[in-house]
Amino acid sequence: MTYAIAAIRTIPVPGASVLVCLVACLGGLLGRIIDDLRAPTPTLLLGLSPLELLVMFFAARAIIQSDEPREVGAPHLIAGLALLAPSGGLAWIALGAFASWRFMFTQGQARMGFALFAAFALSEIWMSIGFKSFGGYLLPLDAQLAAYTLGLLGFPTQVVGNVVQVTGGNNIVVLITCASLHRMPLALLAAVALAMTTPGARANLRQLSLIGALAMLGYAALNLVRLVLMGWSPPMYAFMHDGHGASLYDAAQTMLVFLVSRRKNTQTSPEPNNVGESA
Repeated sequence: MTYAIAAIRTIPVPGASVLVCLVACLGGLLGRIIDDLRAPTPTLLLGLSPLELLVMFFAARAIIQSDEPREVGAPHLIAGLALLAPSGGLAWIALGAFASWRFMFTQGQARMGFALFAAFALSEIWMSIGFKSFGGYLLPLDAQLAAYTLGLLGFPTQVVGNVVQVTGGNNIVVLITCASLHRMPLALLAAVALAMTTPGARANLRQLSLIGALAMLGYAALNLVRLVLMGWSPPMYAFMHDGHGASLYDAAQTMLVFLVSRRKNTQTSPEPNNVGESA
């Protein structure tokens, strides 16, 4: 029993700041979670992306492992009041404002954690609000790419706006959640977050730029493959859209993030050559 109590005492306890950030994330994601629970077959992650969970985990861990003060101040109370409103958009705005405020007055691990939370809020605002403003221009781009690729595979296609008519295959409608640029910022952020928070092997600016570029290109390629498979045939559409293929797609995104974030470890110092060395 003594050892158990001692082990529990070593677990970091989150302070007020990280709790505000996590509650804001919950407020922003709550609507999606409720919609998923109301569905006939709720998903394993309740409608959330693994990338969202990764970013929240890395950001919260960075703050918890820092010397961020645990006291509650006026900004905490203001952010808490903003979170009382039943609005996901307001929750993300509150998170972005609060994390940006803490970012300006912290250093080290805490500063990195708040930067990730602020960037996470921006990516969620883009996905929930910003993309809808430009969707009419962006969705046809994915439709054209999918139609071109299907054409290379031997399927005659015709594109009308965001609709791809596939002769011999399955017609697809490219909606917001199917667009490459909808969640691309989230994939970018998750890869950068993993690279920045790896203990003892954090990436420098040049490596982060390469990781970010690879994450965006890889995510666009994965999304294109998904659209092409959905246009291949009605059974394949059902598999990729509602079946196990959707879970495989989420898993592929997560694997992509982990793979590209390891690029920082490829530039290692050459091993010393002990042959012929002298003191």
